Amino acid sequence: MTQQAPEQPTQPPNQRAPQQPRRVDASMSLLNNLMAHPLDEGYAVAARTRSTQGDRPLRSRHRVMLVAATVVLGFLLAVAAAQNYRSAPEAEKQRNELVDRINQADSRLTGLRNNQSNLADEVRRLQASGLSNDSTGAALQQKLDDLELQTGAIAVTGPGLKAVIDDAKNADAKEGRLLDVDLQQLVNGLWTSGAEAISVNGHRITSLTAIRGAGSAITVDYSSLTPPYTVLAIGDTATMPARFAQSSGGQWVQYLVSNFDVRSTITTEDSLLVPADATIALRYAKVGTR
Repeated sequence: MTQQAPEQPTQPPNQRAPQQPRRVDASMSLLNNLMAHPLDEGYAVAARTRSTQGDRPLRSRHRVMLVAATVVLGFLLAVAAAQNYRSAPEAEKQRNELVDRINQADSRLTGLRNNQSNLADEVRRLQASGLSNDSTGAALQQKLDDLELQTGAIAVTGPGLKAVIDDAKNADAKEGRLLDVDLQQLVNGLWTSGAEAISVNGHRITSLTAIRGAGSAITVDYSSLTPPYTVLAIGDTATMPARFAQSSGGQWVQYLVSNFDVRSTITTEDSLLVPADATIALRYAKVGTR
């Protein structure tokens, strides 16, 4: 009896042999290619060709425009310089003429004031000689002398204080420069300290005198002054220094010295000369009976 070999199992007809699994990214190759190369190579080559060919003319045009603008600017500057050079002598001539006219006017004004002062002295001499004949005239002359002293019509000599005040050493337009109000405070402080007569840089201070600012300058009786400012005050030297230091004017000056480096020196003098007010004039008169 023969033994039969066992039958080999057969696969069902509808079952297929297992296949190799596909790569996960095989179906994403198109997207990966788009992400890696967003621009088509043909466009990239065209763009590179256009940039290398188009930048050169553009840069050349920019250079030409820059050179042209430089040439035009240089021409305009040359024209302006030439015009200034031609007009400089004429402007300098006009300036010198104006300075000469100002100096002539100042000299004429000084001469007129000196003449006025001489005539005023002559009037006083004649007046004194006419009033010295009797006691009534002498009393009237004394009254006139007192009034002229108060109004600044006559010069005054005697002891007093000499104050020299100046801007700070490194003063600029905002700080360290003296103003008209500073000079006003100084003068008012001397008045309250007992001064009988005051002058600033040779100008007598009276009840009609104006101390004002004109731009960067200080004017007294409309005459511009330049620092340092010398203030003379005739009065009692035994009491004036202490009274001035306690006055508002003295404290104001000390404030300027301490906070703005303003320079100030105040000394007592045995003899000072305060001139008369050259601008004073008789404004009202009344006929009296004797």
